[in-house]
Amino acid sequence: MRLNDYLEQHPERRPDLLVAMPMHPRRQAQRGYNQAFELARPLARGLSISLHLQALERVRDTQPQQGLNARQRHSNLQGAFHCANTAAIRDRDIALIDDVMTTGDTAAEASRTLLRSGARSVQVWCAARTP
Repeated sequence: MRLNDYLEQHPERRPDLLVAMPMHPRRQAQRGYNQAFELARPLARGLSISLHLQALERVRDTQPQQGLNARQRHSNLQGAFHCANTAAIRDRDIALIDDVMTTGDTAAEASRTLLRSGARSVQVWCAARTP
């Protein structure tokens, strides 16, 4: 089922705002782009949902999660995100866009940050899920 069809059948799940998973500025400069932003832009256009690219920032350059145990992953991500514009997300239903989800720890920490900053709800939409 296409996402647009799903949202038409379940309007209560339609978010007010899309937020792309941010990269730390150093990593984004190395890569030259943020893959989550590249996914979020056509989604926003196709679904006619607003996209806010600066609502969430990655303020800590964390080490890669690969090879870390659960406790290390949690510790690695604490304080990694900051809501730069709480007015933009306050009382909004948000879809957090990411490219790949493995453990879900990064998405969970980003979601907690959005919720603590006033978002009403957060869904995580990812293009792929690894086992």
